[in-house]
Order: sequence, then C-alpha cells, then structure tokens
Amino acid sequence: MTAPEMARPISAAAKPGQRRDLQGMRAVAVLAVFADHLFEWPPGGFVGVDVFFVLSGFFITGLLIRERTTSRTLSFQNFYVRRVKRILPSAILVLVVTVLVSYVLLPAARAKETLVDALWAAIFAANYRFQAVGADYFQQDLPPSPLQHYWSLSIEEQFYFVWPFLLVAIFALTRRHARTGKPGIRQWGLFGGMFGVVAASFGWAMYLTATNPNAAYFSTFARVWELGVGALIAIAGPWLIGIPDAIRPALAYLGLAGVVASLFLIDSSAQFPAPWAALPVLSTALVVASFHGAEVRGMALLTNPVARYFGDTSYTLYLWHWPVIILLLAVVPRGPLFYVVGLALALVLTAVTYRYYESPIRGSNWLLDRPTAKRHRPTIGLAGWSGVAAVMVVAVVMSILGIRHNEMIAAAKEIDEQSVVIDVPAPTALAAVSESRVVTPAVTPLPNADPCFGAPAMTTPNCSLRTPGAPLRPSLDDFATKDGGTPTCWTEKDQPLNSCTYGYRGPDATRIALVGDSHGSKVLVALAPYLEVYKWRLTTYLGWGCVWRSPLDSPCTTTMEDIQEKLLAQNYDLVLTTAARDAGDPGDFVRAWQPVAAKGTRIAVLADNPAVSEESLACLTRVSFGGDKTGGCGTPRAEALAQVDPLIYAASRVPTATLIDLTPHYCNADRCPSVIGNAIVYSDVGGHLTATYIRSLAPAIVEGVRQALVSG
Repeated sequence: MTAPEMARPISAAAKPGQRRDLQGMRAVAVLAVFADHLFEWPPGGFVGVDVFFVLSGFFITGLLIRERTTSRTLSFQNFYVRRVKRILPSAILVLVVTVLVSYVLLPAARAKETLVDALWAAIFAANYRFQAVGADYFQQDLPPSPLQHYWSLSIEEQFYFVWPFLLVAIFALTRRHARTGKPGIRQWGLFGGMFGVVAASFGWAMYLTATNPNAAYFSTFARVWELGVGALIAIAGPWLIGIPDAIRPALAYLGLAGVVASLFLIDSSAQFPAPWAALPVLSTALVVASFHGAEVRGMALLTNPVARYFGDTSYTLYLWHWPVIILLLAVVPRGPLFYVVGLALALVLTAVTYRYYESPIRGSNWLLDRPTAKRHRPTIGLAGWSGVAAVMVVAVVMSILGIRHNEMIAAAKEIDEQSVVIDVPAPTALAAVSESRVVTPAVTPLPNADPCFGAPAMTTPNCSLRTPGAPLRPSLDDFATKDGGTPTCWTEKDQPLNSCTYGYRGPDATRIALVGDSHGSKVLVALAPYLEVYKWRLTTYLGWGCVWRSPLDSPCTTTMEDIQEKLLAQNYDLVLTTAARDAGDPGDFVRAWQPVAAKGTRIAVLADNPAVSEESLACLTRVSFGGDKTGGCGTPRAEALAQVDPLIYAASRVPTATLIDLTPHYCNADRCPSVIGNAIVYSDVGGHLTATYIRSLAPAIVEGVRQALVSG
C-alpha cells in the first residue's frame, strides 16, 4: 500500500454497527461446542472456543481504539461498566442455579466442589482452578465440573483487565508522533506491541503444550495469542480497507472452510492449543478481515436469520449448555431421551434468559453515570420476572427429581468404611504353585466379617452382588473422593524419588519392593495389614507415571532410573509390580525386568483390574425412580477387557515372574459390575479401585504374593 494509505488514521480501524457475518461466526462457534459436548461430535467441536477468542479480541480492541481516537480519551469506567452489564448478570445467574441444582442431584462431595468452582468462576479465575485440578493425578479421572466451561470466560476477562491499560500506554508513548502529523507511527506502535504479545504467547503455548498439555489448555499466557490475533485485525483496519471488493466473499468463505475443516481435522489427540489452534484462529481472522470496513455481501451462510439468532444468544447458550449436559447425566443416561431433553432444555433456558433477563439489563441505565438524568435500575418488568421465574422453576423441578437420590445417600452415610478394622488371619500353609506361574487365588472372607461382603461375593455361591436396601460401602458421597485418597508416600510428577519402607523390621524379614503408578498405590492399601503377620518388609517405589518399563519416557523418567538402580543394587526377595493396562508395549516391560530377574530376584506381576466405563459410574449416582438400581450398574466384559494388559504377556517372557490374575473377582461372563457384595468397586473412570473393595480382595493378593515367593 502507499504511504498515505498506511498512515490513514486509526479511527478507521472499526466502523460503528454490527457485523452480521461475525454474528454468524459466533453461531458457528457456539453450535460446534454445543454439538461436541452433547453428541460428542464433531471431534474438534471444542475449537469453537478459539473462534470466540479471536472475535472477542477483535471487538474489544476495535471498541477501545474507536473510543480513544474519536473522543481523545478512553474511559475505563465506561469500558468496565459495559463489560459488567454484558458478562456478569447471566454468568452469576447460571452459577447460582448450577450450584443449587448440584446440591440436589450430585453427591455431596461433588456438590461442594461445584460451589468452590463457582467461587473461582465468580472472580474470573476458573482457568487456574481447573488447571490445578487437572494437574492433580488423583482428581483428573473424576467427572467434570458443571462449571468447567467458565475457564474460557475467565481468560477473556483477564485479557480485558490488561489490554486497555497496555493500549493507553502505547498511545501515550506515541503521542509526539501523532501531534507531528504521523498517525501511522502510532498505528505501527499498536500493531508491533500486540504482535510481540502474540509471538511471545504462541511461543510459550508451543513449549507448554509439548511439556504440560493440561496447563497449556487452561493457561492465560498460552491462550492470549488467540485474542491477540483478533486485536491485530482490529488494529490493521485501515490497511484492510483496500482489499478489492471482488475477492472479499471468497476470502470469507475460505476462512469459514478452514474453521469447518478444523472441526474434523482436530481431536483430543492433537497437540493443542499450539500449534493446531492456529488453524481455527487464522481461519477466523481471515473471515474477520475479509469485510473489515466494507459492506457484508454474499455471505448467506453467516447472515441468515437463524445464524444471527444463535449469534445474538451465543453467550447465553454457552453458559447454559454445559451445566445442562452434566447435571442431566445425573438423571438420565446418554441416549435418545438424553439428547432430546438436553437440546430442548438448553435452548429454552437460553431463550428465556436472553429475552427476559439479559437483554433488559443490557438495555438499562444500570451502573451508568448520568449526571443530568436519574439513574434507572434495570426495567425487567412483569414479563422479565416471569422469565426469571421460569428458569428457577426448571431448577426446582430438577431438584425434586433428586429427592429420592439424596435419601439413598443419607442412608449410606451411616457406614464409615474408614473405621473398619481388619483382623488378619494367622499364616497358613502355602497353596500349590501352578507350573505355568499364573495364579488366580481365591478370596477368603476375613474372620468375623460378612462372608458375602465385597470380593468374596463374586465367587461364593448364594451371595448377592447387591442386596436391595443395604447401604453401599463406601457411600455414594465418598466413593470418588474419600475412600483411599492420595498415598502418603508418593512421587509427584517430575520430582525426586520418594520411597518408604513399611512392615516387619526383624533380620529375618522377607524384603519386597512394590513398583508402580497409582494403581500400584492401591496394592499398598491391601498389603499393609498383613506385613507384620507374614514378616514382610515392603519398600515402595510409587509415583506419577512410575511404570516399570524401558525405555523410560514418562513423567517419572528420571525417578525410574533411580528405581532401576535400587532394584539392581538391593537384594530384594521379590519385586511386586502392576500398572494401568494402557501403560505401554509389552516388550518395554520385559527389557526393564530382565536385568533384575537375571540376579535371581523373583517378580510378581499383578495383572491390572478391568477398565471401567464412564456410564457404569454415572449409573451409581443417577436419580432413580421406584427403587435402587445400583445393582444393574457395570461395564460390559468385552469393553472392560478390550485393552489387552501388556503385563500379562511380559510376565510370560521373564523366567522368574509369576502372574497374579484376579479377573474372576471383577467380572462374570457378561459384565464387570460396579457393585460387588454391596461394595463399590471403582472410584473413577481411570480404573482406580476403592480402598474398600481392594481390602476385601486383599486375601487373594496376599496369597498370590506368597506363591510368587516360592516359585522358581
């Protein structure tokens, strides 16, 4: 472009009025996110959030520049009042309703977590909250929060808190050039400042995505480049006016095609947000730039009435859709009824909230400083309050549905599983050792214990897996959060080895090493009461990703090198190991075990428990009508065992290894129940057993270890 065109005043960066095509882009974004969350299709629907980021950066920057260049000032008060009126009313309404309904439909522990999530969301720090939760190994497999989607809103608001001040600073630094008739210097200053932010943020996103994907996904600094790209388009407005009108629709459709392609090319396995988020971000930027400063034409896909409606209500629909989906799962399982009710409920709540609550507040004089006129409160009126009442009625109806559910929880609370005392039987003669070194020990009930409680019920004749009316142990409130908890001796991600020794300390002790990830930590719960009785001294090597394999390419890589050295240096009688069934290739385990086995050290391999489906756990806490349905909850056997456990093959390739296979204590011919002998088996979808169930399974694990100790 020519020098005069490059120096065109920044006030041309944005024209007053609404971009109808960008309202359509908002519709594309919110419907993609909604479809992904409700129907789990398209696989990359979550990139709709990235589209929102670009649009937000563009609109906010254009608004600020327009105000600054037309009025010579930038009123922070007016800017933040507009933000408050636009963001807060609906955000707070959804937070309050979600917390209230959660306390009725969800177990108490999840309801309390939802309240904490709401408090973080209310101060626009939800992304830090969910980043911390996702980084916690023992929470990442728990069901998602009904308010998890507030992370993106928090990032946007944090951008709004900083960007106006940075804008003012750049204006101040370039004031001299503006006074000397060189407005282009100011524009280049704005562009250069934001380009630096974008470049730094994208570089950080690339690094963080490669090293800590969870942190990258929720990090403000790894996401701000997406808003910055939108800001760059707003700043570059005067330079975009010269785009030939003939190619503007083609550019817009090219950008729209890029966004649509990203919905199918990107999925949860992609390296995200960097670099893959660049596809929807740059595609959206192309749509934004195509008609900047020009009349929108030829874009019926984005400017039709349906697209404009969903664009106008996109914020409200985004707020409502996620809590509707998560809380509805507490009432009905996924299926045709769930899809119909979820779709209808989200759309109705959106329409009512937008028409009778959000719009009246946005159009009122609330918070505006008008010295020449009276300050008016929001004039919602009778129809508006009727709309708010309708929203609350929905909350009440969902609450009523949960009354029966809460009664069941109250009954279960009568049992405190943590107070159970195990009376360990005295040592008996070892059972015969299988020549194949594959053992499946029976589970014998503990003395003075219910012979049908927990694991024994799976193989004992005349025992029921679920006795109607009997309390579950642990309770429905506690099974996901308070039954076992985080082990006291645990190596955190990328941290030095934290090893502990338990049990018998005499010189005649049998020395056992326990190596594994979080699944291994549950084995410690089972063995702890038996260590003194059998004169076992147990040393733990447990941690995040500490799977005994080679090559060591996990978050426990450095620690596993230390563990391997100790296993070779120490004269352990037995190394007991287990790992999640998706832990790696069987050959990697063989390579790690063989040097230890070559010294003559026996190895006991505890095959991993079957996998558990999300539905089988949601079934436990779902509201039931007319009786207790928890006995029907479970994962089909074929699904639970679909992932072949690599440890089974690896054990067959190492001469001193004994495989302990307890699959018959988890599954029958058809399914793997969620409740066995009135004990809840799993605590989360990561396949972690409850401490209650593994205690009932302990006699079989102990017997397997004893047989491994005498195997050749």
